[in-house]
Amino acid sequence: MAFSERQNETIRRALIQEARHCAVIIGMRKTSVEQLTEAAGISKGSFYKFFDSKEMLFFAVLEDVHTEVFEIAEKALRQNEALAPARRAAEAILAACRRLSETGDMTFIENDAEFLLRRLPAEIKTAHYHDDETHIRALLEQSGLRPPCGTALAAATVRGLVLTVSHQEQIGPLYPRMLETLVYGACEELFRTE
Repeated sequence: MAFSERQNETIRRALIQEARHCAVIIGMRKTSVEQLTEAAGISKGSFYKFFDSKEMLFFAVLEDVHTEVFEIAEKALRQNEALAPARRAAEAILAACRRLSETGDMTFIENDAEFLLRRLPAEIKTAHYHDDETHIRALLEQSGLRPPCGTALAAATVRGLVLTVSHQEQIGPLYPRMLETLVYGACEELFRTE
């Protein structure tokens, strides 16, 4: 069955949306193509008109999550241009962490992203995937933020802070305040001039 361009885009978005939901709730590995196609209202055979494999669909989800989180951080950086560099960086990190916390996407990132990336063809990863450090470095540079300690330490610190999102249940109800304390303190240290 042929779909119109509009239908193609609607179905593609429905597949990505359902895959993202499943990634958080049951995980990529437990999600079947049948579940995804049923939710999108298409046959299993039609699935392969949209994605070459289940892994390619989940890779699209991973790209969407990364794009969304970095856009939120970038927006926070733009909105807070008048703030001191440490506070500006902190607001961007907090915005990204809050988004990951709201969506539950860290579950997918922590449980399935590494496995997914191992299953993708090398040419796809080379052409389309850049690690978080690359994105964080680019975001700092675009925003004119130059931590005196260097971008490598800043990127590693940001990654470490973001990883706390997946442990908020263990930390408990003080997680939001704890995160703010860590983020503000880390950013003050990263942007401290001697």
